[in-house]
Formats: sequence, structure tokens, C-alpha cells
Amino acid sequence: MRYTILILIGLLVASCTSTTKRQGSTRRTTDSAPYELLLVCDKDWLATSDGTVFKECINPEIIGLPAPETNFKLISINPSAFSKTFQGFANIIVADFGSKYSKPQMHTATNVYARGQNVVYFTAPDSHSLAVLATERAAQATDIFIASELQRERDIIMRKNSPQLFNEVKKQFGYTMYAPANIDKVKVGKDFIWASSDAEDNRLNICVYTLPLTTDSLPTASRFIELRDSVMKINIEGEREGQYMQTNWKTVFARITTFKGQPMMEARGLWEMHADMMGGPFVSYTRIDTTRHLTVTAEGFVFAPEKRKRAYIRELEAALQTLKLE
Repeated sequence: MRYTILILIGLLVASCTSTTKRQGSTRRTTDSAPYELLLVCDKDWLATSDGTVFKECINPEIIGLPAPETNFKLISINPSAFSKTFQGFANIIVADFGSKYSKPQMHTATNVYARGQNVVYFTAPDSHSLAVLATERAAQATDIFIASELQRERDIIMRKNSPQLFNEVKKQFGYTMYAPANIDKVKVGKDFIWASSDAEDNRLNICVYTLPLTTDSLPTASRFIELRDSVMKINIEGEREGQYMQTNWKTVFARITTFKGQPMMEARGLWEMHADMMGGPFVSYTRIDTTRHLTVTAEGFVFAPEKRKRAYIRELEAALQTLKLE
């Protein structure tokens, strides 16, 4: 096949993992900045080969961005420095190893020191097995932290959002969806809505569109990209004739996952403007409206040249998660 398309289905669960939820009694709320991750461990160990592996595993690069960006701003401290100043972080990893541990294990707790907090503990009998544990289970910790950050983003959007997009989605499709308040410029096509912010240097965009459901399941990754390109070519044109949005196929990551118990295709990658230099990252969710026999795609894409994209793409992804088909 000419293009590389990555399709990941499911998540492997290792036997060395346990999960614990603990509801703390603290009245304190988290006070760290969005997408900050506190790592509590021996900082000298982080400079070793095992420590380097551990650090890279717990804070991987975000898939589908034009330049490398990690999921979090990582702050590491020694256990002796873990005072009340740091206990308000929303995302905390505690890593330790030694003979007091009988086997490698990861477990989680919530609201230990503050409300709205997730703490993940990695423990192992020795340095190497702690690094191996991270290679096997760090992705689960990352998912926990990202899910909480997206929930916080959704809460903000629900409090202050764009009436223009909400009204148009309701009018054209009968669905409900919330988006950041600054995404207030709306263009309507056939079974298609495009809303964008007005900033020239960091333009945020959301598209919602439907297509007839031709099978009983979601499209394959390659078919999804073909459909996306056909829709965007018609609806998102450049400033000059012959310019239109298209997908950079080589960059696409796609997986079948679930959303509220229903199948969904999540896709990430880069878009570009044909015959122009514009481009940036996108994230899309495609679901099935079984009542109307449609596939429904909600997509966010960013145009922010020379800027870091993590905060923008996460904000858009949180908005996509507010779409209700009922």
C-alpha cells in the first residue's frame, strides 16, 4: 500500500496491574496548570538508562502533530520535596523500587490530596523491572490523565460556548454540540457545517458532517480518508481557485474505539491545503446514527503556524466529545 495507515484496536491489559480508587476527604481542589504532570521519584535515577526509559514512557509525544510535542509538561521532584505545594497537582505519578516490593505493580487512586486529582503509583523490586513496567502500562496512566484533562476542558466549554455552532448543529442535524465561544463564524453546506474562530495566527475550526451509511459498520481507515477528502474538497476551499483541503495520508493514525458504549473511529493526522502552504493537525470522531442510517463525523482542525498545538487540539477534542446524536 502506498500510504502508511496505523490502525490500533483495543488495549492490552497486563497481569501486573491493579487499580484502586480512593476517594479522599480533602476539601482542597487541584490548582496545577492544564496538562502538567508531576513525577515523584529519585531524580538521580531519572538520569540512568532505566530512568530515561521510564520518563519517555510516561510522557510520550502526541500523535498527529506537525512537530514533536509531549502530552504533558513534566515536572520531577524527589520524594522529600513532595510538600503541600506540590500536592495540589491534578496529575501525579509516584515511582519507587526496592526489595520491599514483591513484584512490579501499577495502581491508581483519586482525590488523595485534592479533589479532581489522579495519582498513579509504579512500584517494582528493582530499577529494571520498574522501567519494563512503564513500557507495558504507562499508556494506561496517560489515558487516565488525558481523560481527566478533557473532562475539565468540557466543563469549561459547557459553561461558556458558541451559540452559533450549537444552533446550527441543532437546526441542520437535530444533534446537540458545544464548542469554545470564540468559534463563532459558521459556514453551511449540504449536510455539512464548518465553524471557525477569527484569529489569524491560531485559528480553531470544527466541522460536523453526515454521510449515508452504506454498511452496518464504520468505514475502514483508508475509506474514511477517501470520504474525508471528498467532503473537504467541496466544502473547504482556499483563497484562490484550485485550492482545497486534503489529508496527508502518510500521517494518519486511526483506531476503532468506543464512545459511551458505541463504536467510534478516532482519527488523527495532518491536513494541508492543495496548491498552498497552509496546513496543521486534525482530530476526528466518526460515529453511527443508527436511527437515520448515517455516519456522523465531528472534526477539529488547527491552523496556528509557528505555535505549539497541544492546547489547541485538546480543546477541540473536548468539544467533539460533547456531540450527542440523540
